[in-house]
Amino acid sequence: MAQEKLKIKANGKEFTAMVNPEKYNVKDSIEYSDTNEQRGPKFNQYGGSKFKVPKIFLDTTGVIPVAQWPIPNGTIDAMVKLLKSVVYDYDGSSHEPPIVDVIWGSNQFKGRLLTIDVTYTLFDSEGGPLRAEIELEFISYQTMTEIEAEANKSSPDLTHIIEVKAGDTLPNLCNKVYKDSSYYMQVARINGLSSFCRLKPGTRLMFPPLVD
Repeated sequence: MAQEKLKIKANGKEFTAMVNPEKYNVKDSIEYSDTNEQRGPKFNQYGGSKFKVPKIFLDTTGVIPVAQWPIPNGTIDAMVKLLKSVVYDYDGSSHEPPIVDVIWGSNQFKGRLLTIDVTYTLFDSEGGPLRAEIELEFISYQTMTEIEAEANKSSPDLTHIIEVKAGDTLPNLCNKVYKDSSYYMQVARINGLSSFCRLKPGTRLMFPPLVD
C-alpha cells in the first residue's frame, strides 16, 4: 500500500508533497485586552488555531523518484510556483487569499496562509535551484455557519451570531447579549466594523464571550 502523502488543496488546485514532513505543529491561543485591574488582563476572545509545517522538502537531483514529484520532470521553481498558486495567490472570485485544506491521512486542517518561507539549498552550474525547503504556517478558518452551529445561543458564556435588524444598534445588541452595553467597542473591533453607529440590516455579527 502506497504511503499517504500530505496534500494541500484550494479552488480546484492541488499540491502533493514529494516526501512527508517529519512533524507538524498546532498552536492554540487566547487573546486578552489590556487592563489596569489588579486581578489581571481581561479575556477578549479565543485566537484562531495555527498550523505549521516546518519543512516541505523538494529535490530534483534524482534522490527522489520522478513519480513522487508534484510536477513530473518539473523544476524547483515550477514546483514552488505551483505551491504558491494553491496557498498564496490572490483569489479574484472572493477578493481575498484562498481558503486552504491541508490533508494528511485522517488529519485535515482548514485555514488561510500566514507565511511561506522558501530556502534554496543546492544549485546547478547556471544557478538554477535543485533543492528547496519550505516552511508553511496557516491560521484556522471557519465560516459563520460553522461558528453558529457550535454556538449555544442560550448562554452568554458562549459565542452568539446575531443578524442585524432595522433599528438595531451595537450598544443595544451588547446589552441584549451581555447585559452591558459598554462592550460595543470590543464587539465592533472583533467584527471589523469601521462604524458602529450605522449597522446594515441583514449583517451577521459575532458576539464572543467577554468576561469582566
